[in-house]
Amino acid sequence: MCNSTNRSTVTRQPRGPSRALATPSIPTADPIDGLLTLEALLQPVQIVFPCWNEALPGDSCQITWGKETLTDQFFITDETPGTLISLVIPPELLIDGEYNVGYAATNEGGAVSVKSPQIPLIVDTVAPGGDLIAPMIFPSQTQDGILTADELTELGGTLVAEVPGYSGMAWGDQIRTSWGSAAGPEHTVTSSEVTMDRVMLSFPREFLESLGDVTAPVTFVVTDRAGNQSIKSNETTFRLFLVDIPDNYPAPVCSQASDGIVDDADARAGVAVDIPQYPDALPGDNVTLYWGSYPLPEVQLNPGDEAFNPVFTINVRYGIVALAGDGPAQLHYEVHRNNVLVGTSLLLVVDVNITLPGPQDPEPGTPENEALALPVIQGSSSNANNEDNVIDQDDFLLDAYALIGWRDDFAIGDVFTLTWGSQDEQVIYTLRSSDVNRDLLLTIPNRILIGEGTGEDIKVFYSISQTSSPNVSRSPAQGVSVSSQGELPGGETGLKGPIFTNANHNNAISPILSPDGTPIYISPYENIAKYPRVTVVFRGYNAANGDTPVPGASFEMTHILDEFEVADGYSFRVTDHQLRLICTGRAEAYYRVEGPNGPVNSVSTPVLIRMATPGSGC
Repeated sequence: MCNSTNRSTVTRQPRGPSRALATPSIPTADPIDGLLTLEALLQPVQIVFPCWNEALPGDSCQITWGKETLTDQFFITDETPGTLISLVIPPELLIDGEYNVGYAATNEGGAVSVKSPQIPLIVDTVAPGGDLIAPMIFPSQTQDGILTADELTELGGTLVAEVPGYSGMAWGDQIRTSWGSAAGPEHTVTSSEVTMDRVMLSFPREFLESLGDVTAPVTFVVTDRAGNQSIKSNETTFRLFLVDIPDNYPAPVCSQASDGIVDDADARAGVAVDIPQYPDALPGDNVTLYWGSYPLPEVQLNPGDEAFNPVFTINVRYGIVALAGDGPAQLHYEVHRNNVLVGTSLLLVVDVNITLPGPQDPEPGTPENEALALPVIQGSSSNANNEDNVIDQDDFLLDAYALIGWRDDFAIGDVFTLTWGSQDEQVIYTLRSSDVNRDLLLTIPNRILIGEGTGEDIKVFYSISQTSSPNVSRSPAQGVSVSSQGELPGGETGLKGPIFTNANHNNAISPILSPDGTPIYISPYENIAKYPRVTVVFRGYNAANGDTPVPGASFEMTHILDEFEVADGYSFRVTDHQLRLICTGRAEAYYRVEGPNGPVNSVSTPVLIRMATPGSGC
């Protein structure tokens, strides 16, 4: 209190003339005009002033609200002169409006009350702009829907937009712009701009160029000094076209054309085209490769791939290559970002030749050319019961013949190469003028038959090539039954095919069931004890090599069965390394048993090879 001694027992000395009451303050209000923010209104609003010099215990003070004095009183107890007194303004008074606030000090003993000077107080909870805010107004250069680099230069390198006046416009309003999802320049409204009822905003070239060539809505919102935020303004939309689109990104790379040509074998395997690392590559970029004038489906750049070179590889299918046809093909790619073209590559020109010797393949998705006739195999014995595609005991020690049906697309100089089973020796014949319009009859030397041995389904096919073409056309394979005299391994029914015991329900070898290679099981066969010498033949093919066995992934292995293996059978093994060389493709295996008149072949067993792990490959 101002004096702690009891008023009734103390004689006070005169204090001199009374000074005017101190001007109060509201700490949470703006010191210039008394504006309360929305945040300040969340807490009790207090008016603060010092205890006056003449105050005695029992004296009181009250808030003055304009011309009124509020009824709630604060009584002096032990406050001394200068001690700050805080009075809470009743919340129900803090509604939108402008007020003058002070306090009244009362000498209760003398019934004298004096009012202090008042200070302004403003309460504002209304958002600027109301229910509608007009869009920004841009220069006439944008009225065609595009702003070009030259037009921006004409504007002095800065795009100036007008924000029209809006309801409740006041100094201190904060205007925040947005260009699509990008935050744009900000501006604080001045008193002179309130008078002019407009605000001019500047968008510098550096900011606009950072957006890229986009078509995006331009908007703004207003936040006043009290913290009230407006709705988003109406949109203004036009396209920025400020950056010259580079057309010198690195050209695509096609390793299959490194020998100077993309041929039929390349096209059947799928032509791999690398997209090299290009400038400023970003995740989410969409890349479109063009083979000539034909676009392939766009491919999106995944996060992390932008750091690699190439960023990814696109496989061009046979159909696109065939659609463009033979001759020079120009390859390039385009990069789009947010549906806007950001760059084009240099050209890669590749020479294409996929025209086959003979008739063209109606189903290029298969290794065989179905337009070619199957070879018909005939024995040369004089027996009356000779059957096509059957070499019996009478034919086995003689030459055989292959009949090839004539096709009008055959040409003089075509080279026919006939392959019998797994034999390296082939029958080769060059078409002559005397052969035109006649079926071909090729002689197969007996040594080739004996070298392959007997079997129920020996595959025989032919291919056609030309010295002027890199392409080879292969016929479908004919299955030929070959038998010889004597008590043969496998008996009358022949040798059954080997078994890939680790193949899954899809008849595929995968790393799950074959983590360390895979077995090829030879089950006991008739006359096994008499003929225990077994040779397994394994051939592996992948998509890239077509029907050419993968080097290192194909083998022949011979084993002589012991007494236990004669009873239980025997498993040869394909190593994990050999399987992974094939990676994704197919394989086939058969076995050969040395019989009395030469080897006897089993039926061939096919299997799929699926050793690739998604994301890791082989």
